Amino acid sequence: MTDAPDTGDVLGELASKLSAGRSDMDPLEPLDLAGRARLLRIARDVAHATQRQNAPLAAYLIGRFVQDAIRSGVSQADAIDQAASVVRSLIGESPD
Repeated sequence: MTDAPDTGDVLGELASKLSAGRSDMDPLEPLDLAGRARLLRIARDVAHATQRQNAPLAAYLIGRFVQDAIRSGVSQADAIDQAASVVRSLIGESPD
């Protein structure tokens, strides 16, 4: 059995490579570690409370929401918190 290749910061690399062809737009910023953990918890909650396939799609929608919120001046952390609140209300969970 071989070890998995060292992928480093795949999300940072992905953000960089996706931004490479977008010279007319702001570069994509990867999530910091706290943001990643928060988004993964939200995806987990969606997966456990609904059909599992909703988790990546919810993460995509949340990403779009966060990006728009950042453009309007909201911090990334606050935007993720807002999205988490909406998800909790949809799946019937109380606030953290």
